[in-house]
Amino acid sequence: MMQRRLKEKVAIVTGSGRGLGRAIAEKLAREGAAVVLNSRTREQLEAVQREIESFGGRAVIAVGDATNEEDINRIVSIARDVDGRIDILVNNAAHTGVGLSVAEMSVETWDGILRTNLRGPFLFCRAVIPHLQEQRSGRIINIASLSAKNALPFASADAAAKAGLLALTRVLAAELGPHNITVNAVVPGLVPDTELAREFMQKLGARFGAAPEAMEENMRRRALLGRHPTALEIAEAVAFLASDAASSITAQSINVCGGMSVC
Repeated sequence: MMQRRLKEKVAIVTGSGRGLGRAIAEKLAREGAAVVLNSRTREQLEAVQREIESFGGRAVIAVGDATNEEDINRIVSIARDVDGRIDILVNNAAHTGVGLSVAEMSVETWDGILRTNLRGPFLFCRAVIPHLQEQRSGRIINIASLSAKNALPFASADAAAKAGLLALTRVLAAELGPHNITVNAVVPGLVPDTELAREFMQKLGARFGAAPEAMEENMRRRALLGRHPTALEIAEAVAFLASDAASSITAQSINVCGGMSVC
């Protein structure tokens, strides 16, 4: 029997048109949440919505740029209109920022990566906080990256942005704890069958002069479990943090990476 730990909850999942975001959105819907789907591509969101509705779930499309303040405010308003509440925010939208050294990187590239990977989550958090505080309950879950914890060459902007996201997670947890709101981060490992992971391996492989497949295999061998996580395993971690079972867990970054990082 399907668990429905999130029945009557409303969740926003950014970047939910593909990859990890799609897996997270579908998992939260299976757990009973009404999910507000967000990306800049309506066609992707419509496919996710059809899939969710096929198993009796609820999904609402909110097309928009997860870095644009006006779009973000509109998306939050759409979510509030679903059932008159917002319970869960998953900041998943991200840009792959690898392949350039610090010496080579332009200010425009640096700013663009930080805009997507850090400024966007900040703006989304700021937009939903008043609603969560009014309810005196809520969950914010930020999707970080192993680059925030491991010394990965040619990933400076991504590392800085995701490390900043982990710091933001801790500070928000301290600020929102008195309002019964938890804030945590999930740090996923490489999920080879996602478009973002393929782009990551192509860029990094080109930099090291290695085939993407060889880069992926090297990373797999370094994982303590000898394998990469699946998108579903990462989505399961998000669903757990969103549930009542995690009501006393906050300010944490949880690695779901097969043991690629141990800190």
